This record gives sequence, structure tokens and C-alpha cells, in this order.
Amino acid sequence: MELKQTKVMFFLVALILALNFRPSEAAPPVRYCSTFFIERAPRCYEALRRAVHRDVSLLTGKCCRAVFATLPVTCFLKLTSELELPMTNFRNICDAVKPPTS
Repeated sequence: MELKQTKVMFFLVALILALNFRPSEAAPPVRYCSTFFIERAPRCYEALRRAVHRDVSLLTGKCCRAVFATLPVTCFLKLTSELELPMTNFRNICDAVKPPTS
């Protein structure tokens, strides 16, 4: 009887450990933004790359309109192979800068 209880306890411990080390499915997957509007604004990608590093000299109104037209808001914009940021960051930059409407 005691051997059977030991096997059951071992099984339960193994099951709990397996569940603890399994990646959570509750975290949503990273959603990348559609780049349809951003690609159509001249030099917008370059302006956004620079804006991340606080250089907003290339940022234009057309680029910011493209940023605000990109949906969903919760998506990530992939600027380089190592750099992907939430679209809300770029919206905040455009709100703060208020570039000319060109």
C-alpha cells in the first residue's frame, strides 16, 4: 500500500513540476503592425528610427498621420532586426513633437 502511495505522490510532483515549467499560454503573442501607411510616407521609417533616439528632425506630419493610421494600437513596429517597439511609443512621440503638416 505504501509503495502505491509513493508512486502516486511521485506522479503528482512530476505533474506539478511539468505544469510549472510549461510556458504560459495566457501571454498574448507579439502582433506586428501593418506597415501599409508608413511605407507610403517618404522617409518615415528613417524618421521613426531616429525619433527613437530623440532625433525628430526628419519627422513630418505625413509620417505622423501614417503612424496614427496604423492599427491596431497594441501592435509592435519592427524597425530593424533588433528593434521593435509598441506603436503607442511612436504615437506619443508624434503627440509631443507636433511636426509640420508637410
